[in-house]
This record gives sequence, C-alpha cells and structure tokens, in this order.
Amino acid sequence: MAALANPNLNFASIAMADDIPFKLNYSPVDYEYGKELVNLYNDLSKNELRKSSVDKFVNWKSKKNSFSHLDPVVDRMELISKIKDQDSFYNNCTIQPRAVNEFTESLAHRMDISLDKYCRYLFLKNLEKLSSNMNLSTRDLNYLKDASAFFVTGENQTEVSSLLKHFKANKTEHEKISDLLIAKYIEFKARPTSAILVNLHVSILLNKFLANNLHLDSNTGSIFQEEFSRLIKDSQEQSDKGDYVAAKQSVMSALTFYSKNKKFIEVKKAWVGVTLAAKALFYKGKDSDAIDIFAQARSIASKEDFSEATFYLLWPHLINKDYKAMKAVIEKNNLEKSFDNFDSKLQYWISFAILKTGDTKKATTYFQKIINSSPYSFYSIISLKEMANLNKGMSEQDILAKLISKDSPAEYKMDVASDTIKDSLRRLAVWNSLGNERFATLELRYIQGLDKNDVFTDKEFVKTVTNNSYKEFVVLNLVRLLHSQEKFVTSFKVFQDSLGENSLSLNYRLIKYIFPVTYLGMIEKNSNNLDPLVVISLIRQESAFNPLATSRVGAKGLMQLMPATAKRFNRKMKVKHLADPATNVSLGTKYLKQLFTRFDGNLIYTLASYNAGENRIDRWKKEIFRNDDPLATIESIPFEETRNYVKLIYRNKFFYSLLSNRSVLTTSLDESFKVSFTDAK
Repeated sequence: MAALANPNLNFASIAMADDIPFKLNYSPVDYEYGKELVNLYNDLSKNELRKSSVDKFVNWKSKKNSFSHLDPVVDRMELISKIKDQDSFYNNCTIQPRAVNEFTESLAHRMDISLDKYCRYLFLKNLEKLSSNMNLSTRDLNYLKDASAFFVTGENQTEVSSLLKHFKANKTEHEKISDLLIAKYIEFKARPTSAILVNLHVSILLNKFLANNLHLDSNTGSIFQEEFSRLIKDSQEQSDKGDYVAAKQSVMSALTFYSKNKKFIEVKKAWVGVTLAAKALFYKGKDSDAIDIFAQARSIASKEDFSEATFYLLWPHLINKDYKAMKAVIEKNNLEKSFDNFDSKLQYWISFAILKTGDTKKATTYFQKIINSSPYSFYSIISLKEMANLNKGMSEQDILAKLISKDSPAEYKMDVASDTIKDSLRRLAVWNSLGNERFATLELRYIQGLDKNDVFTDKEFVKTVTNNSYKEFVVLNLVRLLHSQEKFVTSFKVFQDSLGENSLSLNYRLIKYIFPVTYLGMIEKNSNNLDPLVVISLIRQESAFNPLATSRVGAKGLMQLMPATAKRFNRKMKVKHLADPATNVSLGTKYLKQLFTRFDGNLIYTLASYNAGENRIDRWKKEIFRNDDPLATIESIPFEETRNYVKLIYRNKFFYSLLSNRSVLTTSLDESFKVSFTDAK
C-alpha cells in the first residue's frame, strides 16, 4: 500500500493536553455510611434487620453526608425495626405495588425492594406463630394474595413450605393458602419446588397445569436437550470418520427433533450445535452440504444470534475467495436492505463483498456507516484501513477524522453541577473504594439516568447546554473518577455504552482514559525487545491493569500468566511473585516472544495461542485454516472467546499506536498482523 501524505499526526500532544484530574472527594462520614450500608444490605439478604444498625443511620441523618437521598428509606427502616405486633406490622409493612423481579436503576430503589422482601419474610414468620387451628383474617389472606407472586417466583421458599406444613392439619385454611399460591403458579407458569409441592393441597387445577407444562420440569428439559446434543455429536463424529452422508442425515434428524420439541431445548444451544455440525462438514471439504446446513441453522437462530447466523451464509465463500458467490448470497437474502440492523461484523463482510465485486462507491458508503455506528470496534478500524487504501491521496489525519472527532467533549466546572450528581459521584467513589461492584453498578445506572435538569442547578444555564453536551459532561466525569481509582474495566464499559447510545463521540481527549498508559514505562524496561504497544494492548485485555488479577483457571497478574508457564523461564519463581508487575511482564513477554518466534511473527497465531494454547494452533493450521488472508483466518478461529480476543487486542494496538503518535494507516492490512523484533524499540 502506498504511503499516505502527511503522516505526522501530533496525536499524542492533542490527546494529553489540558488534562483535569478528578478532585471530588468523599468524606469520612460518607465512607462509614457506605460501609455500614453494605453490612445492612447483606443482613437484609439473610432476612435480618438489626436495630443497632438502623440506629446508626438515624444518627447519620443529622450529619452532612452524600447519602441524604436515602433518608426516606432510613425512616422506613426505623418504623419496621420497631414492629411488635400484627397491627404495627400492617401499618408499617404495607405491600408496595411493584413488579416481580423489578429492574432497579438506583440504590434507594434497591433498598426499598430489600425492605419489601424482609416484610414478606416477617409476614410468613408471624403466620407460623399463630395456632394452626385459627382461621386467617381477611387482611392476612389479602396480604398473602399480594405477596404470593413473589413467593412463587422463588422468594422465601423454606418459609412458604413451613407455612403450608404448619396449617396442613387445618383443612379449610390449608386449602385457602394452597389455592392462592396455585393461582399464582399458574399465572406465572412456574413449577412449585418439590418441598412446596408435597405440602400443597393438590387440586384438579394444579394437576392439569403440571400435566400441560412438563417443560417446566428441569429433568424433562434435560432429557430432550441431551438427545439433541447426541444427534449433533453423532454428526460431528461421522464427519471426522468421513461418513458425510450419515453426518448430514444426523444433523437433519437433530433439526427435525428440535422442531418437534422446541419448548424443551434452548434455542441458543440448538443454533450453536447445528452451526458446529455445518463447520465440521466444511472443514472436510463438503462445502455444499455445509452451506445447506448453515442456512438451516439461520432459520432457527434467535434475534440475538441472527447477524452471526447470517454471516455463516457468507463465510464458506469468503474462505474459498469466491466473492461473486458472497455477493449472490447478499442479493438472494436482501441483506443490503437490512444493513443497518446487523452488527458491525456482518456489515463489514457485506461491504467487503461489494468492494471485491467492483462497487467501490457503495462499499465506501457502507464502510463509513460502520465507522459512524460503532467507532470503537475492530471492524470500524478495518473499515478505516479499507478507506485509507481507497483514498491514497488523502492525509492520514483526514482519514482518521472519519473515525475520531477533533472536538473535545463538553467541559464545565463542577461549580455549575448540582449536589445530586456531586453526591452520586462521591457515593460511586465510596463503592469503588469498598470494592462493592453491585452498589457501584447501581450508582452508575443512577448517574447515567439523570436528566439535564438534575445535573445542573441554574435553570438559565441549563437552557444553554445541549443534550449531547450534558451527557458528555457526565461521561467525562465518570470516566475521570473511574480512571483515578483504576477501575478501568468499568470506565471502558461506560465509554463503550455511551458510544453505542450516540451520546458521546470518539474523540482525542477521551481515548487516553480508555487506553491507559499505566505501567508503560515499566513495560518498556521489561518487554524483552518486544514492541511494548503489543504488550500493553494484551495487558489491557488480559487484566485491565490489575496486578492482582486471578482467572478462574489460576492465571495471575498483569499478563495473566499460568504459574507453570512462568516457571519455564524462572524455576525459582513462586506464585506470589506474579503479583509483582515487573516480574509478571518480564516472564510474560519472554513467553510471548517465544510464541512470536514459533509462529514467525504472526500476530494472529501468537495471540490465539496465548489465549487458547499452542497445540491448538498447530491443529487449527492443519485442519481448519484454509485461507491465508488474516481476516479470514481470524473468522475461522473455532473458539468465540479466542476470535474476540485477537480482534480486541488488534483494536487496542491501533489506539495505543495513536497515543504514541505512530502512523496507523500507512501499513497494509496484511503487514499490520505481523510483528518484527528488529522493529520493536
């Protein structure tokens, strides 16, 4: 690819200019309040409410803190903690008109829901204290009717079972309780647990419901799921043995079985199974059979998987470099008409096929659409490279302007912000300091849901602020706060969600927060002559710069090294040493360099082997990778996790290169997937 004009971007100086640290600190009272609130919430989850805890919150109401929005909840807690009899219970534990499993956007809402649940627990325990010979009052039955929706969907199961058992000798009351619960089981199409079922008064209505809803029995569902999986496994094994007629017959039998028993089989597992069976045939050269089955797989895919299922209609032709066939699939299925509804992956391959079959103008329009709708994605970067190749006379800065806005996000002093958002940001900082991700998530949702009038105090000033500007202001301060506390994973998500909602542009100022250069100096000193930008791109994906990160399989530290792998390069190394950033990077880069050497500097093979294991890559090269094109190779990686891993690290390296003021568009696409040690400085 010919070099673009004016490659000097001066990007780093723009990105790093005028940085403002986050300075909104929480108070000691805020921290103590938050810590005690976590304890209280944990108690409520165990159906406990300690008066001593409630008294602390009542006392804090008189002190300045960032939790004043919880004052009504504290008042309610105080009343509930003083319940002594049935009358005070019904006065202070009124059933709130809430939906079952209601989605919560704020901590105040979550605390109210927890108190509701605690009240329903008290109700059941209070009824158990009554003599089993007593008749339940009208208000008892009405409360049970209102609460039963929560009970049948999984709440307080032990107490419900005990209540039924308690009144079993009282036939009249036992039937009343049973009938109320059965009505809700039927309404919610929920199957009673075995413990509750044996204590219910079994009615004709319940028997009919259970008989007509066998799929609610997990054992029934598993039987059908296992049979479907067996048929798919048979197909794959038959492909491996070369019995292709039987392999296709088995997968068609699986599809027939699925169509007759859909309610017992998860649609996701069905689609994945059929797709894997099609791939098994394709890898054995049975392209026509595979294409037929990919089409069948698409017909059963859920809305969530429809883009991916549609991609597999194109994939065999992509691997075979039959671009006319790709275009024919696009036309046959009217894919251009639905272009905007597809994910960026399918959008790219539709655009690619159109480009390869000669319609440069239309392909360019589609590439720009991808960049506009998902600027942070791997496919946006690849689309940008395609456009650079098509516009060799343009400067690199002008090409990048198609992806990255030159405008800075809206910046206002905190003086104009309301106490509402300032208090919420302080609370978020408290949750992060306490390591409570649940409450931090609720606080984030609350902040992101604030209206413009909630964010700023002056009504006249609010009139001057556009909707996008106030959203940018909120996101910028969120990202700054999260960055200051090294909560990088959360800041990445906030940024990505904001891009997806079109409430934020991908701009120079924010990129440095999303691609932190934490540890870059240390990485440069310990990178064993590997390009430090490859290493930091991998670390961002592996651990998000958490030196204490540990995976479910035992990988440790910044580069998520397995202890056994690390010991290859230092036999005296102990597992605890992998928490030291310099040690972890030194050993990790030795391993990474070994992989690059083994795979001749091939970035795809090296990253895939780092994620999935070296031996798998050898097998995939032999059995699966049929096309030497790097993008086709990535799309052929069998593991979804590994495919995404390679794409994301490539994406990371693109943005880290910008932060380092490296040219990112002058290298051809093929060359960008190769790493040379001699070039690593």
